Amino acid sequence: MSIRDQVVAVMSGLGFQLGELADGASMQDLGIDSTELVEIVVALEKHFAISIDSEVQGTVTSVGDLVSRVSDLLATDVAMKG
Repeated sequence: MSIRDQVVAVMSGLGFQLGELADGASMQDLGIDSTELVEIVVALEKHFAISIDSEVQGTVTSVGDLVSRVSDLLATDVAMKG
């Protein structure tokens, strides 16, 4: 399962509809406020065993941004462990 598919699955598990989770879908269009974004981030951190700092959360404006950030963190984590 790709990272994108996993991010979408985590968000789906939080009640979002798969059909609305396109990469270009903005957090605002999905009705995601700051509290819900924190909930999503916590779920992603648990799922992927990563840490997403609060500064990054402010730069996430779409599902695609979230997928990219998770991918970047996983790549950095692998490189550090490598």
